[in-house]
Amino acid sequence: MNRILNSQSAAFAAYAGKLVAAFVLLAGILTVSSVEAANPAFTTTIPRGAQVGTEQKVIFYGDRLDDAEEIMFHHSGISVKELKVLDAKKVEATLVIAPDCRLGEHHLRLRCRTGVSYARNFWISQFPNVAEVEPNDDFENPQKIDLNVTIEAEAKSEETDYYEVTAKKGDRLSVEIEGLRINNITNNIAIDPFVSILNKDRFEIASADGSALLKQESILSVVIPEDGEYIVEVRDSAYQGRGRYRAHIGTFPRPLAVYPAGAKAGSEAEFKLIGDVKGDYSTKAKLPAKTVEGTYGVFGAQGGMKPPSPNPVRVSEFDNFLETEPNNSSKEPNLYEGALPVAFNGILDQPGDMDYFKFTAKKNQSFRFRAYANTIGSPVDPVLNIYDANMKSIAGSDDADGTKDSRVDFKAPADGEYFVRMRDMLNNGGPNFVYRIEAQPRSPAINVTMPEMLRRQLQYRKQFNVPRGSYYAMVVNTSRQNLSGELVFDMPELPKGVTWESAPIPKTVSQFPILLKAAPDAPVAGGMYKLLAESTDPDRPVVGEFKQSLDLVRGPQNGVEYYTRLHDRVPVAVVDEIPFSVTIEQPKVPLVRNGTMKLKVHAHRRDGYDKKITARLLWKPPGVTSPATVVFNEKDSTIEYELNANATAELNTWNLTILAESDDGKGLMVTATPFVKLSVEEPFVSMKLNLTTARQGEQANMLAAVTKLRDFGGEADVQLFANPAHSTVPVVKIDQATTEVNIPIQTSEKTPTGQHKNLFCTVTVMKDGQPIVHRVGMGGTLRVDPKPKEVPAAKPAEAKVVASNNKPAPEKPLSRLEQLRLEAKAQSEAK
Repeated sequence: MNRILNSQSAAFAAYAGKLVAAFVLLAGILTVSSVEAANPAFTTTIPRGAQVGTEQKVIFYGDRLDDAEEIMFHHSGISVKELKVLDAKKVEATLVIAPDCRLGEHHLRLRCRTGVSYARNFWISQFPNVAEVEPNDDFENPQKIDLNVTIEAEAKSEETDYYEVTAKKGDRLSVEIEGLRINNITNNIAIDPFVSILNKDRFEIASADGSALLKQESILSVVIPEDGEYIVEVRDSAYQGRGRYRAHIGTFPRPLAVYPAGAKAGSEAEFKLIGDVKGDYSTKAKLPAKTVEGTYGVFGAQGGMKPPSPNPVRVSEFDNFLETEPNNSSKEPNLYEGALPVAFNGILDQPGDMDYFKFTAKKNQSFRFRAYANTIGSPVDPVLNIYDANMKSIAGSDDADGTKDSRVDFKAPADGEYFVRMRDMLNNGGPNFVYRIEAQPRSPAINVTMPEMLRRQLQYRKQFNVPRGSYYAMVVNTSRQNLSGELVFDMPELPKGVTWESAPIPKTVSQFPILLKAAPDAPVAGGMYKLLAESTDPDRPVVGEFKQSLDLVRGPQNGVEYYTRLHDRVPVAVVDEIPFSVTIEQPKVPLVRNGTMKLKVHAHRRDGYDKKITARLLWKPPGVTSPATVVFNEKDSTIEYELNANATAELNTWNLTILAESDDGKGLMVTATPFVKLSVEEPFVSMKLNLTTARQGEQANMLAAVTKLRDFGGEADVQLFANPAHSTVPVVKIDQATTEVNIPIQTSEKTPTGQHKNLFCTVTVMKDGQPIVHRVGMGGTLRVDPKPKEVPAAKPAEAKVVASNNKPAPEKPLSRLEQLRLEAKAQSEAK
């Protein structure tokens, strides 16, 4: 790991014009974890950010980048002036940052002719980049810097970086770190930043280890007590740094909270910025009509400067209701006289503070009361409670939905007045303890996401690279809220030459496939595109937009999510042709409930391509199972992929596709089959197997009752399965007139004795030359008794008499086993 860090710092010099070979090792090691995850693999950039209104030369590191053609941006404000491939692991680009580019975090991807990479982040600052200059780990010899710069640096294990600035009495000195969020080291936190400001006498003026606003990232502001030189210390909190960081150091404002904590979508609102060391101040902001994450970043500019990152506020369709003190008990609540929905806003401004709001509701009205605090950078750990007019508890919540914020689903039991109370879990409080409670109506909605294809890899298989002249498939999750009925997908725009195909989503189904097809002459290109799911009920038109988490940082233990962001576009690209395609032979017969089917899958190899191809049934109809994968070996052109339907498999005609992948030594190539139709239907027959007994070496006849459920022509084959070892069972025939059938089971002297349970039959009905295989008669039982031992002939014996009355002695009673044998023999003779 030290070797990685050393070469990473060497690579940083590349952006200043001195690229060294050591970083090649770093890029290769960082890429190892990404080989299975994406093709191409993009791991990081050097530098990790740029100044607004400038041009910046950036090196993109990864693997399989030698056919890079484009950088795809999730947000506006950044463009590419020049892009040059240096080798398979490095691409150089000159980025143009617009003067009005939004400060803070942006997301970008590399598009190559072979596909689109994962998304990584890139950061925009109001200040110029300044490279760390080693050595700067000695307090007596710090790196001298100007104020209002962004340091691009490396955190090393057991090392502290020192920066010296000159400041005047009464000035603000602020530091903000981007460290944890900007590194992509598998299952590791590169740096958990600690910051302090000291004078030249090594007296600590202030320090910070994390923050409520930016979680584990540190922010710090002080008012300079006297003219002079001051030292900014930056290190990992546990002295275990192993990645890059950006340190904004200057005189910028750094408010800790914003109030109110949200406003109505599309409105212009005035906000109070709280917690800056120079005092609170106000700003106005025009909120967008909607946002991806439901929040908007407010940059509170002051003195011509902005904080490096914004203070997030909620954006929703509700009017604000602001608290007024006192409202610390149910006897003095803030009364909201309007009708819900509404957003209650407040501040727990001192320890022990709790806020009460009173509202009215009519019987059976339903609302979801959701608190927003921790998720928007407030230190409040909310506890939310709802009471009736007599302060009888109706519901309460602490943490919900994987966050520290609360959620309560409320249905009014009667017309009347109710209270909602907010407090901090530990009864903490302070001027920046802002919160927002939205009383959200239970409106119909559709959530559109994609399933996790690889555990703890949210971006795995979320880039849709469609080979020219071929197909690619995606599986989409649709979650209906307060809505039922059929849905349809829509992809209003796609790359030129790309079309999509899907069927209506039945009301009982939440996960469904979409197939993308690229024309043979489609240009190799790509972009970010909308994916929608819409209700088909004209009386309840509802549209859901795709949203997906980007897991940008995963750390210990075992890759837990440390930092994620949402995005609302699907990356789709046309890629170069690949040397194979795969098709499914259209089944001519249905798959029946409790039945099986073997799909014939064909690989079409071009130009002598002879690598293994792995086939994966990407999506299965409800109640249908299959192996996870089936492999075409090097020379195979046809395989069988078995499907199994259970007794409740949903009856319908479904679109079926298979994803096929192969590695030619240069990375994974993926394509999909065209859709085929799979009809899931009711079975033609059912069967019940009767208990049967036999002695070793004898033949048993298992009687089966047959029920015809649907007409079928000709004869069907019946085969018994799960019969004991060393027994044989022939195939027997039935037709649709058969009501019962004897299935002969020939045992041998080696057949194990005892009860053999879970016997079943397959019934194979032929139609159009293809088999329709049923599994019937589940749970049949065969009892095998031991072969009788031969007893030597006994000598004639005189009758025994009882001395007292000269009568014969009574016979010995039969054992239970002997009784069962006699019964079985009698049944056999009767037949």
